[in-house]
Order: sequence, then C-alpha cells, then structure tokens
Amino acid sequence: MIGLGSLQSFAIKPNRVYRFYPEKLGLIYRDLDVTTSDGLKIKTWFFPAQPALSEKELSDYWQNPIKKPYINIYAKNRPTIIIANGDAGNMSFQQLHHAQFFTSKGYNVVTFDWRGFGESSEWEMNNDYIVYSELLLDYDAVIKEVLKQNEEVDTTKIIVYGWSTGAYLSMAAASKYDNIKAFVSIGLITSFDEAIPEIIKAKNAKLENLIVPDDYPKELLPINLAPNYNKCTFLIVGEKDNRSPIWMSEKIYSLLPSKKELWIVEGAEHGGQEGPLRDFNLFHQRVLAFLEKNL
Repeated sequence: MIGLGSLQSFAIKPNRVYRFYPEKLGLIYRDLDVTTSDGLKIKTWFFPAQPALSEKELSDYWQNPIKKPYINIYAKNRPTIIIANGDAGNMSFQQLHHAQFFTSKGYNVVTFDWRGFGESSEWEMNNDYIVYSELLLDYDAVIKEVLKQNEEVDTTKIIVYGWSTGAYLSMAAASKYDNIKAFVSIGLITSFDEAIPEIIKAKNAKLENLIVPDDYPKELLPINLAPNYNKCTFLIVGEKDNRSPIWMSEKIYSLLPSKKELWIVEGAEHGGQEGPLRDFNLFHQRVLAFLEKNL
C-alpha cells in the first residue's frame, strides 16, 4: 500500500496523478488556500489531529472511500507537522501514511505539492535540474497559510519534515521562522558542491545532466545554516546511502548548536523500498519519540 519504490530520485520528476485521495484511508481533511508570491496555487491538505480507525473501518473506507465532513475534534490547538515531498511523486505517496500515523498521536499534519506536481499550478520544469529556487516560494506560502490556522494550530509548535530534496528545502524554509521549533530530515545533503560528485558516482550520471540553478541562495544550504540553526533537529540517514552519505549528516550534526539527534538506519539506502522508511512502524516511533522529548 505504501508504494515507496518510485520515490528514489535525485532530479526533478513531477507526477501529476494522485494514487488515491485521503478518504481511502478514512482521514478527515480539508484544502488550504495557498498562493505563492508569484501567483501560483499550491495544492495543500490540512489533516487535523484525529483518532485512529479500527481495522474494519480502514477496510471499509479503502473499499468505499467517502469524504468525511470536516471536524476539529480537539478543543486545544495542536502541534503541527508540515511534510515536504522530495523531487519525485506527489503527496499521495508516503505522505498520506505519515498523516495517518501522526494525526492519531495528536498532531495536525499538512501535506502539499510543489508547483508542477500533483494538482498544484502548472509550471514547466527541466528534468535535468536538481532543484528550482522557486520551490522555496511554495514552501514559504504553505508555512504562512498554516500560521493563519490559529484556531487549530499551536503556532509555537510547528515541525517541518522532509526527505532528500525536501530535506534541505525544509531546513531552508524553517530557518526564516521562529515559530518552527523542530526539523526532521531524511537523507540531507551538505551542499551541492559536495552532493553532485556523490550523485554522479551513484547514478552514473553526467555533470551536464545535473543542473543547479544559479539563483539558489547559497546561505540556505545546510552546511551554511547549521552553525547557527536553532531548531531541534533529527537527522536520519541510511547506512548504505550513496547519494547523501552518512558523512554528510555527521558533518551537519557536528555543526548544529541546538538539541539534536542522529539516527543511522542499519542497512538502509537513500530512499525507495530500501530507504530509512522501510520499517514504517520503527520509523514513526523514533520520530514520535524525538518530537515528544523536544516539544
């Protein structure tokens, strides 16, 4: 059901088609109205904290998906996790299963699609690009809209959470907001200069097919942010990751001044079925323990 196999990438590969919608998992959710500073619509789902469903209820919704009326079950504002995708797929992949778990533990969850992905606004992309600087505009617009949800969101307890491309974009986006208290990263690079040789080796790629935009803000790369980064940070990396190897997470970890943890996942690769999320239960429990301890 989780279907992580297509999510192992390291160049932009937008997927416009959703595998399924949250009602297949019986999740309560609503759309947030998110518009970027350059006028694009970013498809965003807001999942309020909600009780877990029984196995029978899950089976019934999977077989007969019906969108539930939106209701905020908890009177008290909740901590909120914003999940950023990597560079492939869309938010109908593993994000929905993360939402399913964390909402059952009392967290709101927000998922969104980059421009050109899923049902966000069309935006032409060259698949040789590693990233586009404009994705930072998408992330910023999502954060600003989440901060407006002050009847449901505890705006002093926001967490950003991303993997691969979504990891360094999460670290960058969070750096601009005091409201964001924690950062969870899977497969974080240090810098493009150090990452590109690793990608070339791992994928047998050519340098000319790995384009970094000239306008990406260098000050927002993890290696430059780390020494003054004041978020509680959980770095997760696969033992066999050959795209963002262990030494990159260790290098960032050594520079971080705030509360931090590093988890090297035994036998795991960068992503996909053999990535750090291959044991979803263990992964979720480790992340939950980190958040409960640091929030």
